[in-house]
Amino acid sequence: MRTVAAFLALVVACWASLGPLHAQTNSDGDKVKRLLDTTGLKYNTHNATTWSVDFDSDKLGKTKVVVSVGKDIVVTFVIVAKKTGIQKTPQLVDTLLTANHEYDYTKVGLDSDGDLFVRIDTPLRLVDAAQLKDNINQTFRASEELFGKVAPFVKR
Repeated sequence: MRTVAAFLALVVACWASLGPLHAQTNSDGDKVKRLLDTTGLKYNTHNATTWSVDFDSDKLGKTKVVVSVGKDIVVTFVIVAKKTGIQKTPQLVDTLLTANHEYDYTKVGLDSDGDLFVRIDTPLRLVDAAQLKDNINQTFRASEELFGKVAPFVKR
């Protein structure tokens, strides 16, 4: 009987210790969702850790600003052009490098798929609703501005 009680105590202890790890993973997504709810922006949910906000632009047309949360980081980004629509030239690279220097919090570059992006990465612990809304709007504005600079080299 004592062995069964010890075994059950061990199982309960293991189960209890795993619970918070799972809850922590989900709580990052829950936190960002709560923050999105308070921004006043209309958003679409793609899964428990990814959302998007739709914008309409004269330069970019219909554009999605994607917000995704990973381990302790919130990534806000726009794909400005797909790899197949990018004409890589020295002038394009020069424009991208210069733009990357001009923007304070925004990254500009080519991702691992070769797509042209504008992105802001923020530690989750620093994000509140005002910062998240600002990141979303800033990412959109920077992508519009960047597209104006690289339009001769990309097709949307």
